[in-house]
Amino acid sequence: MQTQTVRSRTAAQTAGLFGMGKFRLTGLFLVVAGLTFLGVAIAINVSSARSEENRIIATMTEQSVRDARVIAGVVTELLGTEGNASPFPSDTADRPALVDISDFLGQSKIVRLRLYASDGRFIWGSTFDQSDVNMHQLPIFEKTANGTSSSGLIHGFTVKPPGGQPYRADVVETFIPFMDADTDAPTIVLGVTRDVTQELTGRISQTRSGIFRSTLISLSVGFIVLLIAVLSVDIRLWDHRVKAIEHERRLASQELASMKLDLVNRELQQINDERTRFLSTVSHELKTPLASIITLADILSQSQGGADKDRNLEHLEIVKTSGGHLLTLINELLDHSRLESGQVSIEREEFEVEEVVAELVRSMSPLLDAKSQSLVFECDFQGQRVRLDRRRLMQVLMNLVNNASKYSPEGTSVRIEGQILDGDLVLAVTDQGVGISEYDQARLFTKFFRGDNEATKAVSGTGLGLSITREIVEAHGGTVGVRSRIGHGARFSVTIPSGMPPVPSVPGSAERTGPTRIMARNVQRKTPGLAGGI
Repeated sequence: MQTQTVRSRTAAQTAGLFGMGKFRLTGLFLVVAGLTFLGVAIAINVSSARSEENRIIATMTEQSVRDARVIAGVVTELLGTEGNASPFPSDTADRPALVDISDFLGQSKIVRLRLYASDGRFIWGSTFDQSDVNMHQLPIFEKTANGTSSSGLIHGFTVKPPGGQPYRADVVETFIPFMDADTDAPTIVLGVTRDVTQELTGRISQTRSGIFRSTLISLSVGFIVLLIAVLSVDIRLWDHRVKAIEHERRLASQELASMKLDLVNRELQQINDERTRFLSTVSHELKTPLASIITLADILSQSQGGADKDRNLEHLEIVKTSGGHLLTLINELLDHSRLESGQVSIEREEFEVEEVVAELVRSMSPLLDAKSQSLVFECDFQGQRVRLDRRRLMQVLMNLVNNASKYSPEGTSVRIEGQILDGDLVLAVTDQGVGISEYDQARLFTKFFRGDNEATKAVSGTGLGLSITREIVEAHGGTVGVRSRIGHGARFSVTIPSGMPPVPSVPGSAERTGPTRIMARNVQRKTPGLAGGI
């Protein structure tokens, strides 16, 4: 189920990677920037058009005022307004003596001349239209009330030329007041209407074209710069997303591999547990009939007689020896399976170490006597006590002494050194055997290991003794080690917390008593063994 979850999550991450788009930020920028630049271009276009209109209005107004003054002078002469003071200069420099009004109006693009009363009523006009000041002209006309000329642009003004069809145009309407000399108020207002459609359209189009080009160039440069920056950021973000998803994939793969490994480990552990139970069951079932075989063989050996006595005793001794080896193998398999499965608990009790020493000497003497070997135990316990599993400690010493005896030649000695140092029980077993190579020392305490040399292969064994020894020592919280050279014997050292508070040493006590020396019976010779402390 967990494996399927990890695979689903990995697939979802892959789909998300290809679904979110590599240039999503760039596309969003293109849309926003396009709309923004379009708005800016429209705003600049409208602003430039208005600005150009204002400039044209100012220019046309100035021109209309000049033309209107000329026309006003002519009108003043034609009307003979002697009683009214003209608002224009009295000299004739600004108006010619003879003026062709038609030619002048055509050249100036003036489409209409009109005279209005001060209140906006129609008096005279150059066209057939006789309407008063309308709502479009009124805002401009009202500015003449204070005696000043005014001008303004009117869009969509209907022009009605004489003899022609009316049309709509953009015009500049200019009003020039004629002032009364006595009241200093306008009496008559001259209206001049100038058609500026073509000029306004041309100049605005030209202005817009120039501004559009410059704006387009500026915006294009800015757009390209921003696009490159956004594209660069988008690529970096994409790379970051890809790396993040690849990292998630690696984590998911590692998690999947870890789960597979855990599953394999659980299966292996289950197989190992089943193997351990099988060994324990088989060993237990074999132990009972084997013990009966050994016991019956011993009984039969004691009741032999007749001519075949010697032969029968020899055969029974072979049965007993083989049964003993088989029983040892079964016991080691039982100990190993129990220790490995954690079924064996350490049962601590308080006792003197010298008691274990005496029991060890009694148990191992027959084995050593068979090879004319001696067991020398040098200790400095002085009645000190420990709190350990007595039976398991005895098993450790017996395994080490048994190995020392098996791999040592006849007539040699096995030395056991021991003391309690800083609350730890320290033991060492030294032999004069074949020795162990450095390569074999690294694997010596593993299960079923046997040294790869002829001297070791010649000795029977299961390869479980030292593995069981290490498990017992480590179950007590201690350590076991070895030091050896090929052809110079081996030294196994064991350090186990004694479980008792440290006993302060009395100065001079060691010199007075000296170490206790216990030797097995039938000692052939006494050798100091390998030098070196524990």
